[in-house]
Amino acid sequence: MKNNILLTFALLLFVFITIKANDNYTARNDKEYFSSFKKNEEPQNKKFNILTKKSEAIGEAFYVIYKENSLGQGFYFKVVLDKNENPIATYYANESEKKISESTIENLKKILLGPEKPTTTIGDTSTTQCVTNCHRTKKCYDKATSTGVLLCSLECGIDCA
Repeated sequence: MKNNILLTFALLLFVFITIKANDNYTARNDKEYFSSFKKNEEPQNKKFNILTKKSEAIGEAFYVIYKENSLGQGFYFKVVLDKNENPIATYYANESEKKISESTIENLKKILLGPEKPTTTIGDTSTTQCVTNCHRTKKCYDKATSTGVLLCSLECGIDCA
């Protein structure tokens, strides 16, 4: 009799703990969660479209960030790195059913590849000035690793695209 009471109590305690644990689970807000680069994690139910591809090598790691363009259209930007931590491909995914503007897509393509025509002098464009100011503000070149510098620089490029 005593064993049955203890077994019933343990079972009820287990059920209560399980129910309580499931109640505490909340779905994450992907926009907030990916407001800074996340390694090897993607937002759920998003299809990424290729922007640029430098190599056919298989990536060792990838990073994803969420940003909005000047029109308020949200998108996810993904960069794939090889084993030497060099970027080999970039992708984007729309945040909602609405597509982002073609000019934003073109600017995102240029982040990794650079512009088609070299500029005659540095600082000629407002984009170049924006990126330079962003690097200074975020102290991109003071990051501890080369990957940290790369990701900070990419974030500045996305912000100024």
